[in-house]
This record gives sequence, structure tokens and C-alpha cells, in this order.
Amino acid sequence: MSALTPHQQRSAWKQAVREAAPAVLRISLLASYTADQLVPYLGLPLHQAGLPARFHVGPFDQIIRQCLDDQGETAAATPDVLVTAPRFEELGPAGPRWTPDLADIADAALAAAGRWRATLVFVLPALPDERDLGVGDTAAVAGAAALATQAREAVRAQLAGRPGVLLADAEDAVRDVGAARAHHPAMFALAKVPYTEELFAHLGGQLARLLAGRYGAGVRAVVVDADTLSGAPAAALRGPLRALARSGTRIGVCATDHAVWTGLAAHCPELVTHAAATAIHSGPADVRLAEVAASLGVPQGSAVLVTTDADLLPGRAVVLGPQPETWPATLAAAGLYDRPAPLVTGPAVVVAAPVEAAPSPVSLDDFVANLNVVVDVHPAAGRLDKVAEVVARAKDFTLGNDQDAAAIAGYDGEVLAVSVRDRFGDYGLSGAVGLRRADGVCTVDLFSLSCPVLGRQVEDAVLAEITARADGADVVFRYRETPHNGAALTFLRGLPGTAAGQAGTLHALTWEQAAPARAPQRAAVPFGIVAIGQALPEPSQVAELAPAYTDELDRIRGWGYRTFHRAPDGVGLTDLAADAGRQALAEAGVAAEDVDLVVLAIADLAEYLYWDPAAATQARLGAHRAEAVLVNQACGGGVAAFDLVAGKFALHPGYRTALLIGANRVAEPYWNRMAMNTSIYSDGAAAAVLRRDHGGYRWLTTETISDGTYADFMRMDVGGAANPFQTGQPEQPHVRNPQDRLDAFFNGDVRAMYRFVSMIRARSREVVDRACATAGLTRADIARVIHFNDNGRQLADLAKDLDLALRHTNVEAALDHGHIGCADQLVTLRRLQAAGELNPGDVVALTSTSSGMHWICTLLQV
Repeated sequence: MSALTPHQQRSAWKQAVREAAPAVLRISLLASYTADQLVPYLGLPLHQAGLPARFHVGPFDQIIRQCLDDQGETAAATPDVLVTAPRFEELGPAGPRWTPDLADIADAALAAAGRWRATLVFVLPALPDERDLGVGDTAAVAGAAALATQAREAVRAQLAGRPGVLLADAEDAVRDVGAARAHHPAMFALAKVPYTEELFAHLGGQLARLLAGRYGAGVRAVVVDADTLSGAPAAALRGPLRALARSGTRIGVCATDHAVWTGLAAHCPELVTHAAATAIHSGPADVRLAEVAASLGVPQGSAVLVTTDADLLPGRAVVLGPQPETWPATLAAAGLYDRPAPLVTGPAVVVAAPVEAAPSPVSLDDFVANLNVVVDVHPAAGRLDKVAEVVARAKDFTLGNDQDAAAIAGYDGEVLAVSVRDRFGDYGLSGAVGLRRADGVCTVDLFSLSCPVLGRQVEDAVLAEITARADGADVVFRYRETPHNGAALTFLRGLPGTAAGQAGTLHALTWEQAAPARAPQRAAVPFGIVAIGQALPEPSQVAELAPAYTDELDRIRGWGYRTFHRAPDGVGLTDLAADAGRQALAEAGVAAEDVDLVVLAIADLAEYLYWDPAAATQARLGAHRAEAVLVNQACGGGVAAFDLVAGKFALHPGYRTALLIGANRVAEPYWNRMAMNTSIYSDGAAAAVLRRDHGGYRWLTTETISDGTYADFMRMDVGGAANPFQTGQPEQPHVRNPQDRLDAFFNGDVRAMYRFVSMIRARSREVVDRACATAGLTRADIARVIHFNDNGRQLADLAKDLDLALRHTNVEAALDHGHIGCADQLVTLRRLQAAGELNPGDVVALTSTSSGMHWICTLLQV
């Protein structure tokens, strides 16, 4: 048993694989890291021991996921042996969760091995190499070493002595190699391979020795070669021989003549005491070894020769070195002392028969839910090089279409990046999706996910994002089968046909299969904008008046607003609305009595409670024949109202002219226009005359996403029926500032606040994509995006999210006017009209985000 180098072991394993011996064992490896490198170092010694194995290496960092899924790929491999090898580094930062998390892995693996009738080999994780306190960690009772030791011992107690369970220890392998030579940071960063080949070789040898003993192929007899040891200090073998005898190992001797045997026995009397068989003749060493094994009653392959001659019996001998003090360690490393640990038995345990493990208390759904997985899908612009790296590394979950970096950089559709995090950590950029929209079909020919995030229902979350962006269109996944992308094909074959909440159908097709028939497009009611009017009080300088509203002047300066509009005392919301409406009607040449519908959208309180400002505006305009409708959907009402007009036109064929008004008058007793949000609020109104069959500024579609989870975020807690105004209140009720509202709503959870802000940005992008898909367009077809008049930084973020130049947003209008509630989009549209910045055929997106929460997009074509 002379040691081979890792390179020699890998070469020998390749030769063994070519020999294609029938597999005796089916072994599945599940690790929290890439474990493929372990296969040669486990496979070769098993092959040499007469236990040739067929290996399945499961996706990394999916131990629990694979163990809980009886329909998964590991269960399908029907393993005889299940090897599970977690690391603390993948369990997240050091903390008290290490013990229950490691115990959960052990529970799931034990239950899976029981269901699959497999031997479980659980590898206790090595102590973490990196420690926050450095050498000080040793003295920390809650340090990484202490917490890891606690977790290891808890799992050792949990598994030790169970029938059908073997324990290995990665810490032993690290100690054998030395920490400096055990870890491979560069390979871990590149391919999630944490260890060197030398470490894998030691760990593989350890596992092979365990399995050899489990399946009767371990060392059962030691035969001492008296010839090569006769001139050596044989007394060094006395202790090892006593230990071997105590462990039940049979001992024999072979020599060329009796004089050699007698001389050796004089220096090592344990040979006389414990040797149960001898072969004394000058025949070949392998013949003598076979004779002794037969006399000892053990298979020839279970007998090992102990010698100092490296050439005497290669592969079946333990070669002792020139220093006798190293002999015990050499014998231990060769597995001569290996014996199974005693079973923990009791009245209810029948050791002679396999014992079915108790079912895992954790279901697959429970496990995934407990991970707190957050999946963020966002445009990949500016990160295409990183996306290409992720796609190149993905093997198990890919559509097999071989997009290289150049293909991704020149992709003629939309490329989305997938980022994932859970309670164990942030996996960063973990996947990519490519979408092409044409002829009412959304084609997905790029869909890659890296192995660490598989099995966490990330695939399902990305599918939901894809179907949401398709917005009712059929989704076709185009793929090619490769030797490795079985995980992706399994997912595609399980597509539900129609995604929940979506009208389109999901298809998984090879490139040779015909595309589905084009889905019918939704018919739109034809109408467009005839004219726009506005009513804006004189502008005020932000720098001059800001100190009257807030002390946080640096924050105001950072927003970039230049001027804002403040109505004089006595001018109310309906005053502004009526003025804007009159101007719009005059510019359109439409008499008030010819208006069929008046829609008033407001974001703040009107002049009175228990009062309809839409009806009051209709009366003040003299549009007595018109239906009046109030839209109070916060700042998004002016954009959402286009959909309401479309519905009214569709249901009332007699309606031909509508007047849509967005108005805002800050109720300053309750709302500080410079301190209650991330915008400076202005007073003003804008109105648009909309006419059926008008071809200018033609309405294409409106899409809205609503999420009532956040309905309470913007509310004022005093003044409603739940908590009416009271006389003698010590303070004037008001809406709290945004930071206080965030702290209260999310109970101070900074991560939840970050997710909330990220979600707002993601849905702002999503609603635009939905509108484009409904209209049969792509985001690249949009010439302008007119958002609500947010601050300069927020609009820059929006432009980045939409892959749009900042100059193609409403940033200049926003900084000149401030946020005018529901009137922003119409004011900006009028400004662009007057400046001649829009061309016939241009598509303009009117967008907004409003409390509630709502995300809205209306598309118009000039």
C-alpha cells in the first residue's frame, strides 16, 4: 500500500474507469461545495478493494433539498451509499444557528438514507479556517471554533452508533494535510471547490476505508514479512502488534527460513504470542501471503503484508520507512487499525437488520420557506460581462443554446440578470434570462442558473417573472439537450401549461419543433389626446423657501429641484382643476356641454370632507351633461385614469369626448411639502381633452400592478373614522416623515426596508414591460418615459432600470416644477409638445408609483 501522488491516483482511476468493471456500489455524493474532485480518490481505493462503484454527484449546496425530494435526481440514482459533506462556510456567518442548521442536514440525510435503504456516510465539517477574532477566537466562548465544535459534537451524538450510519471527519483530513495546504481559495472563487487535490485525496481515502470496512473489504489480517524486518529494530512493532491483536485483527508471519523467523521473534515476542499462522519457505511473496491468509481464514484480499521492501508486493503491502518511530503512524494511515464504532443498542433496536430511519420532521416546502429566499430579476445592462461569466459556468440548469459572451453582448432581445440571497448569505449574480418578443409570442432562449441557487424554488420565481413580463402572451422556451442540462429539462417538462394568473400558455420546444400559433392581441378602444391645458401658480425658488419647511437643506439640495409651485391662500384644488379644464377645452375648441365624461384625479385632500370634488369641478366647468368620476389613487391617478376612460368609451358607445384632469393642492396643515417624502410637492393642475377615434397621442394601453401589503405605509392615523379629530388635541395631526414611517412599518428591520425599496424599482420596470407586451412592443420602442416628478437621483435610477438615457425622462420638467401630484405627466407632455421634442410615431410611457401600493404605465403614440 505505498502511497500514490494525487496525479497518480487520478491516472489510475481513469484506467479503472476504462476497465468498466461492473459496479458493486452506487454512491451519491451531496456536498455544500463542488465535490466532483473527490470521486477519483474514493473510487480508486474502492476499486482496488474489490468494490467498484458508480458515482452520482448531486448539485452542490443542495444537501437538504436533494434529501427531501424523492423525485429528485439523487433519489433517482438509487444510491447504496449516500455521502453528505457540509461545510460551516456555507451555513452562513458564525452564530448559534450552526448547531440546528447542521442538525437539520443530518436529520434530512438520515431520513433519506432510511427511505432509500442506503448506508449514510456523514462527513463532519472541518473547523472553519477564517475566524473574525484571529487567534483571539480560541478564548471566545461564542467564537467560530467553539460554535463549530458545539455543532459537530451535537451531530456526532445525533448520528453516532446508529445502524447503517458511518461518520467521517473532514477535520481529520485537514489535520493530516495541514491547513496551509488544504484550502484552495482561488478554485473556490472560480468553481466552488474549497480544497486542494491533496486534501480531497486524504478525505477520499478516509471514506474508502470506512466503506471497505462496512462492506467486508477492510483489512482483516496483517502478515509480517520477517525477511525485510529481520535486520531492522523490530521492537518498534511490539506496540502496534498488541493494538492490532486487541482490535481482533489476525496476525501472521512469512519468511524464507526458520532462522529469520526465530531471529525476528527474539526482538518482537508479540509475534510468538499473537501470530496465528506462518508460511516459512522461499516461494514468491504473494504465494506466502495467500497461504497465511488461508490459514487465518480470511479472504486473500483482506490480508496485508507489512514490509520494508517497496518492490516486494506493490498494492498489497504497507511499506515501513527507515525511521521506526514513524511505523505506528504508517500502519494507522494504511487503515490497519480500522474497526467500526460500536452500535448504540437498546431493547427496541435490532442490530442484525437494517433500521428504518424516522421520517424527517422538515418537508421540502418547509425547508425552502425557512431559507427566506429573495430573488431579484433586473435588467442586465452594464453587467453583460458578468452575466456571460455566469452563463459560461452554468452546466446543470441551462437551455443548451451555447450563448457566449459575444452572443450575449449582441443579444437582440432583453437580457435580465438574476440575483439571489437567503438567510445563509448573498449569492450575488446567479443567473440570466433572455427574452425576445415578436408576433404575440415571448421566446426564451437564454435561461441559466448557477448550481448554488438551485433547489430553492429560484426557478419558479424566475418563471413567474418571465410570465409577468410576457403579460398574457404565449411563452416559448427554446432548448437543446446536452449531456449535463438534465435539471433544466426536468424543470421545462414540468411546466404547468398556463402559469397562475396569466392568460398565455407555456411551451418547451426544441428548435426543430414548430412554434405555437400567434396569440390574439387584445383589441383597444381608439382614442387620443386633442389638447392639454394647465393651471400652475407662479414658480417659487426652492433655495429661497426651503428653510421655512425643513432644516435638512443638504438633503433638499441633493434632490436637485430648482423651483416649485405654491398656490395663494384661498385657491383650492377644484379652482386649479377648473382652470386647467377650461384651458384644455378652449385649446381643443370643445364646448363644455359637449363633454360626455369628466374624470378628476387627485392625490391629496380636496377642500372639504363628505364632498365630491369631481362633481363640483364638472359643475364649475358647465359640463352638466357629463358623467363625473373621482379617481383618488394617490399620485398614480392621472395615469391610471386613461384606463378608466377606455373602459367608459368601451361600455358607452355614445361617449365621444372626455376631460381628464389631474390636480393637486397640498394640505399643508397635515403635509409638509418638503419633508414628507422624497419629492418637493407643488400645487397645480393639468387637463387633457380625449376624443374617441382621434389619431393624435393615441392611447395604446394602461397596465397597473397593485399590492395592498403596503396600504398602511402612507396613511395618517388621525382624522378617519377609526381615530377622528378631537378638540383640544395637544398637537396638530400630520403625516410622519418617510424615515419614521419606514421604521414603524417595518419594525426597524433595515433589510426589509432595503427589499421594499428594491421592490419598488423592480415593479416600476415590470409594469412598463407589461404594458409593452400588451401593445406588442418592446422597451426599446419607447422614445420617452414621463414618470411622476420625483427627485433627480430617483429619476436617474429609473432611467438606469429601464435602459434609457436620463435626457429621455422628465427630469428637467421635474426639477422645474416639483411634484404636482396627478398632474405631472400631462404637464410634462404639454411641455414636450410645445418644445417640438416629440415626433409622429413616437411611443411615450406615462408612469407612476403611488401609495397603496400601485405601479402604473400608460402608453401613448404621438
